[in-house]
Amino acid sequence: MFTPGSKYFFGLTGLSLITAILYMFLVNPSDLGAVALLGLAASGALIGAMALFTRDGDVYTDEEAVAANAVGGSPSFWPIVFAFGAATVLTGLATVSAVFILGIAVLVGGGVEWTIQNWADGASSDHEFNKFARTRAISAIEFPGLAAVGLGVIAFFFSRIVLSVSKQSGPIIFIVVAAAILTVGVLIATKPFMKGTVTVVVAVLAVVTLATAGIIAAMSGERHELAVASAEDHYDAANRECGAEASAHYDHLANNTVSLRSAVTATIFVKDGKVYAEAIGMKTKVDTITISRSNAISVMFRNLDQEQHRLVVHLGSAKVAATGVVEKVGTCTQLTGKNQEQVMTLKIPKPAAANEPYSFTVPGATGEIKLVVP
Repeated sequence: MFTPGSKYFFGLTGLSLITAILYMFLVNPSDLGAVALLGLAASGALIGAMALFTRDGDVYTDEEAVAANAVGGSPSFWPIVFAFGAATVLTGLATVSAVFILGIAVLVGGGVEWTIQNWADGASSDHEFNKFARTRAISAIEFPGLAAVGLGVIAFFFSRIVLSVSKQSGPIIFIVVAAAILTVGVLIATKPFMKGTVTVVVAVLAVVTLATAGIIAAMSGERHELAVASAEDHYDAANRECGAEASAHYDHLANNTVSLRSAVTATIFVKDGKVYAEAIGMKTKVDTITISRSNAISVMFRNLDQEQHRLVVHLGSAKVAATGVVEKVGTCTQLTGKNQEQVMTLKIPKPAAANEPYSFTVPGATGEIKLVVP
């Protein structure tokens, strides 16, 4: 016969397994979320087995057991939370994965709280003792969990505010808020009248103010340059500008230094407007670089000219899905100044076609380095 505690944990195990299966089919089978759900199922099965083996640790006589279960449980809102989580999961299945993951979190949290509440209500016929038993069983998880959720909400609303104001106003807001928190913290620590009800009132007012400002900022949207950058996706690989001219976004704050020089296969130079290459460990100039297929290979580019240059790799062309549109395939480094360097990492899955050989070029300089992929 299953004990009440084992039933709850075995139920959690089954629910976690079902959720994990749905997650793997509908979201991502190798995602960390699936691993976490399977871990939760294993944990629930282990605790359920322990509860069944120990018979929930019951030490009541028959009379005590009857008395403990003769009193109704205390009112609980956790069934509502559990139902809300289930509804959110179903909504997430029809909309976006973020809503689905949020629903899983609410579902699991509400289920655990509901389980502990039911267990505590049957601990004895004394409501005060049952309340103590519940607090002792779950408070060590509740308080850090609520704190994490609260910090997440605060960070979200604060981020909406900072993203909606100008770059000059953002640091000022940070300084003002930090100074206010420090001041309130000092007052709470040193002034007795700030403890108790006053502290709660100050905290509630701060949260309400932050939430209101965050909602208003979220409704107004991000500042113009961030909204434009998000819509146009300036830093996506598809939007790289690989010409000789400077790119407005891709070349911004280029890191023209390389730390791991021994990890490169070859180095391509541009000097006096001409392009040449050297294989690793060799000082002789070569016009062909050979790399292995389907392996991540790094090639270093060094600019020895006065002008800025970038290295461009040409990898033939490919059709875009079922549209039939043929696009050039390749990538490039950011602009590199004199005596500066960049690294380009490539992973090429197939050899070049006979009519479209692979190659490296430097816009604005003469010469070409052939790229061979056996």
